[in-house]
Amino acid sequence: MIQYIVANHKNISDGSVKYFAQIAPVTPVNLTDIASRISKTCTVTEHDVKAVLSALQEQIIFCLSDGHSVRLGDLGSFRPTLCSFSYATPEEVSASSVKFVRTRFTPGTRLTAALRPGAAGVALSRLGKSADDMPTDENE
Repeated sequence: MIQYIVANHKNISDGSVKYFAQIAPVTPVNLTDIASRISKTCTVTEHDVKAVLSALQEQIIFCLSDGHSVRLGDLGSFRPTLCSFSYATPEEVSASSVKFVRTRFTPGTRLTAALRPGAAGVALSRLGKSADDMPTDENE
């Protein structure tokens, strides 16, 4: 079940406040958890699954750092993107113009369809708290 909280956003131009649903903070599922879950649904051991997932992780990082996008079937694809300073002429642009490299994930059609509200297995539940009630780095 996907839990959400109510958050607000103030419009700077007119001062009005709008409310919207926002994913509630949850504990992430890590590589070991995924390996354990997979091993329970097939004949491969948890350690073998973890080894393969670790190797997949390394290869994705290697391919992205080499400038390649990585397509993972129906799951989706990862691609590197750049954030750069802008200049008046093309000659001024160089490798030092790049502020940082990011990774973007684009979900595949199967993943997108699987997470659509109303899809089989997708349930939403409002958590009793609002975004204002959630802990932040400042008050933890």
